Amino acid sequence: MIRVYAYEACLELTKLPPGAKGLPTTQVLPKERPARLIYLPSTLEKVRSYHLQAASHNKTATITLYFPTEEAIQHFWEGYKATFHNIFAGGAVVMDAGGQILFIWRRGRWDLPKGKGEPNEPLELTAQRELKEETGLDCGKPERFLTSTYHIYAEGGQYILKQTHWYLFKCPLVAPDIHVQADEGIQGYKWVPPHEVPFLYPQSYGTIRDVIEHVLREIRPAPSP
Repeated sequence: MIRVYAYEACLELTKLPPGAKGLPTTQVLPKERPARLIYLPSTLEKVRSYHLQAASHNKTATITLYFPTEEAIQHFWEGYKATFHNIFAGGAVVMDAGGQILFIWRRGRWDLPKGKGEPNEPLELTAQRELKEETGLDCGKPERFLTSTYHIYAEGGQYILKQTHWYLFKCPLVAPDIHVQADEGIQGYKWVPPHEVPFLYPQSYGTIRDVIEHVLREIRPAPSP
């Protein structure tokens, strides 16, 4: 599955469930994640237009496109990416010695340290550099690659697709003090136990939620409160 966010409008590319004989045009999802599920048997250009239109109206929605094979998903995805100006970024998920996750408060949202890559800079080094610049933390090299997220936004009269590669960093201390980079709009930070992380979701971004859900599912399952 691939998820591409245009602000809070999420385009989800996924394989058709086994045994499915038909798809509804719309379906209301559970209230915990209000969204519209829609099947668009259409062209790449129409999908792009629909996605960006949803974003322009500040819709929190999920547009799910089903494909018969993984190869078909990748073929569509390569074509979709090519319709945007692409930039690459590195991001850091930091866990302290007690298993807490570091969040920063930036421009009214809970966020994670991240930033654009420099020319010819490996993205794991970008993540390491941005972590130190934005928080003052030097955790050394990342422990492992986590996942990638995709976010579309408008700038300078064009739509840009930011591809962020996320890496896991381990801090040897418990909740160390952070010195945030105020000139980047960072106003504060919080070390958060895994079972409290979902309480931050309403004031976060879809890409950040996806990264953290990956960590809680694959790296450190969240204990029951």
